[in-house]
Amino acid sequence: MARLLITQDQQSPRAVRLYKPRIKIGRASVCEVQLNFPGVSRRHAVITREGEAFYIEDLDSAQGVRLNGQKIQRALLQHGDHIVIDQSHLEFDAELDVTDAAGVTVVQADTVSKTYALGNQTVQALNGVSVEIARGEFMALAGPSGSGKSTLLNLIGCLDTPSAGRIMIEGQDIAGKTADELADLRLNTLGFVFQTFNLLPVLTALENIEYPLLQKSGVDKTERQKRIAHYLRVVGLERYAHHKPSELSGGQRQRVAIARALATQPRIVLADEPTANLDHKTGEDILRLMKQLNHAEGTTFVFSTHDARVMEMADRVVELSDGRIAE
Repeated sequence: MARLLITQDQQSPRAVRLYKPRIKIGRASVCEVQLNFPGVSRRHAVITREGEAFYIEDLDSAQGVRLNGQKIQRALLQHGDHIVIDQSHLEFDAELDVTDAAGVTVVQADTVSKTYALGNQTVQALNGVSVEIARGEFMALAGPSGSGKSTLLNLIGCLDTPSAGRIMIEGQDIAGKTADELADLRLNTLGFVFQTFNLLPVLTALENIEYPLLQKSGVDKTERQKRIAHYLRVVGLERYAHHKPSELSGGQRQRVAIARALATQPRIVLADEPTANLDHKTGEDILRLMKQLNHAEGTTFVFSTHDARVMEMADRVVELSDGRIAE
């Protein structure tokens, strides 16, 4: 899968994989690559994939697009090409495997609404939200408290059902599925990292990671032990395998939660405010760990957050306000 290496304000480059056949660049929240400078148009440019070739096109922006120093309208991208959009510098990296499953939609929310009864009142938590999430994305659902981001995350996680509209998970419409079928989908396709960790206090770190594996048929004791050891090592907690949650710091508990989520080898990990209960440094360490896992294992990560650090690290930020996607 090809990617863009983006440098802004002399910061370290961030990598954005070109995971869809059409990647929009601009300031709007619907853009997969967001560049937050005044000179960048809301929908500034687009990169399209045609077979194994990638093209960049200026969408009649005010500032234009420069490719290797030349202003262009539409051009074929080659490995190492340098793109300038206002104050942002983007390098096209085509060295990754272009036969990878780029562009595969793993989550689709189609005009989803959710209402709740609150006493004699009806609360509209979501109102006609549509969003697609591609395989391998590292994506944030952002917005203030009450914007609907956690509600949307719960719907994607099959923890709740929409009042109207449709949720598709890897091509499966969750509407009409039985409780057992939804539980099976959560066990085999989705992993969860909760704001409050949700670890079982009487179990050790090792046993918390093992617990969901006990529910999976076809995963025997040898395989369970192999996965537990692997993911304890991945999150750097081998020394704390036999510690209970009360004996761990907040960051360590969150690492156990991440290992537990990954041990079932889900294709999608959903994280609800994963840095909310962590100090600044620990939160950044957790984010870097998740980003490394996203790159190393190709796992799709979707966050609900109002943390600027999460939004900065995300490949794409979808902002919600009053139950709708903000334009």
